[in-house]
Amino acid sequence: MTPQDFGSGVLSGMEFQRQCEAAAFQAAGSDYYAPVQTVGDFLAGRHGSREFLTTPTYAPGVRPVDLRQCLPSFLTDVLARALPYFDRKIPGFAHPGAPMTGVETRSSAPCRILRNRETFLSLGMAGVYPIGEGAGYAGGIMSAAVDGRNAALAFLQKNGHTINDKEINATIKL
Repeated sequence: MTPQDFGSGVLSGMEFQRQCEAAAFQAAGSDYYAPVQTVGDFLAGRHGSREFLTTPTYAPGVRPVDLRQCLPSFLTDVLARALPYFDRKIPGFAHPGAPMTGVETRSSAPCRILRNRETFLSLGMAGVYPIGEGAGYAGGIMSAAVDGRNAALAFLQKNGHTINDKEINATIKL
């Protein structure tokens, strides 16, 4: 993506997210149902299939739509090329019945709370440990968990505790 795709202002990315979410909301009926489309329908340029490989679990429900109504073509074109590519790497990834639900537009924080690299303490707020996605240091569940683990270890070390990896792994049952 380039700034021409969604704007060059400081908050243009967030406005782009809102536009995609609004389009998804409308496409699915404006009643909080999520838009859904099978990979097979998406790749074939059709919609409406309800024969899912796995049943979508989103509550209050899902409504079959053409996800191309929710996202701009520069994204859906790349997605249409990427699905078969990933299927070659991970067989079954692009199974024709796999459901694609909604549009995931939320990302990590668009800003970062600065922190000390060793102690993980905030540079601007005493006693605060900014960690994970909300603080701008992770991009998903696993990286947020690792960031939290590392901050916890920094906290323990700062407070005079010494814990080795064997003890940590036994504590969290790895």
